[in-house]
Amino acid sequence: MNMTVWRRIPWVAAALIVAMLVHLASLYAIPHLVMARALTKLGTANAMHIGHRPDATSRAVVRPSPDLLYAACPYDLSNGPLRVTAQIPHGTYWSISAFDSATNNFFVHNDSQTLGDSLEVLLMRRGQAWPPLGNALERVLLISPTTKGLILIRTLIDNDKNVAALQAALHKSTCETVATAPRLR
Repeated sequence: MNMTVWRRIPWVAAALIVAMLVHLASLYAIPHLVMARALTKLGTANAMHIGHRPDATSRAVVRPSPDLLYAACPYDLSNGPLRVTAQIPHGTYWSISAFDSATNNFFVHNDSQTLGDSLEVLLMRRGQAWPPLGNALERVLLISPTTKGLILIRTLIDNDKNVAALQAALHKSTCETVATAPRLR
């Protein structure tokens, strides 16, 4: 090999290292950017946003299905835990999912796992005090891996005649920050 080839090796190695670092940074950053954009589009944090039946122009939820109704709660646990309540319509598929700030799905619960007509999800960060419990018969206590994220409720439209009733059930869903009980010392 001549001297020119040896002089290029450090430059090629440096270019490969830079390419690898850019690739790794992209793998980390892109999911966070996607979720930040989605949370901004969905609206106010810690409030339930009920969508209309998706059509060709719907894009609040990524790849929405026209056979599903959606309710979304972008959450921010900076000010304390969150209480999400949901009315569960029977006779059709229903689910609630939680996503962290990097779009990772860390919780799913569906109608087949629920015996009653409603569900309460208490969402908090590790180390936060538990909020007082509500009066729901079924409750899920959930630790979020990140301060911000998304709760998504989906209901299958099993029959077009049921759309109004399914939307009414979604409108009974709530999402709100709750005060915590004082910690015992």
